Amino acid sequence: MRDFIRGILLTTSVLSCASMAQAQGVATSLRDLQLLVRPGETVTVVDAGGNNVQGRVESFTASSLVLGTADRRRSWEEAEVVAVRQRRPDSLANGALIGLGVGAGSALVVFAVFAREEGDIVGIDGGDAVAMTAIFAGAGVAIGVGIDAMITREYDVFRRGGTGPQVRVQPLLAPHGGGVRVALAF
Repeated sequence: MRDFIRGILLTTSVLSCASMAQAQGVATSLRDLQLLVRPGETVTVVDAGGNNVQGRVESFTASSLVLGTADRRRSWEEAEVVAVRQRRPDSLANGALIGLGVGAGSALVVFAVFAREEGDIVGIDGGDAVAMTAIFAGAGVAIGVGIDAMITREYDVFRRGGTGPQVRVQPLLAPHGGGVRVALAF
């Protein structure tokens, strides 16, 4: 029973630690940026002087970018642009996975807490337990997707010279223990 509860808690914690993933990469040239951003979309340009300028993309080529701001047009050559950021909605997939894990894990924890020694769960047979777990998991998915639908972030869609340092965390699971692998990339 103790191993069962540990397994449930470990599974729930691993599912709850889903990492953020972007479906689209970060362009390293204005030519690549044309695949990620369209004219008319709002972006923020960070130039070599450290200025942040927000506006709508009017046009861009492989070597220049033109934004329309509230009061004028601004133009940059590719060498003058350090980064371009765009506000985008959060991925709904990670909210769904986290909600699924939390909902199903919560149901399993409830069952484990109220389980009798003979194996049945306070008058609930196996079919009802599966149905309750599905209901908890479905509610978790709905809540997770609902929360993610309200989240928007400003993502880098262009960064001169690459994406910069990255940290990756990977859970390691084994029959008699576990751990975490951390990788740093520069």
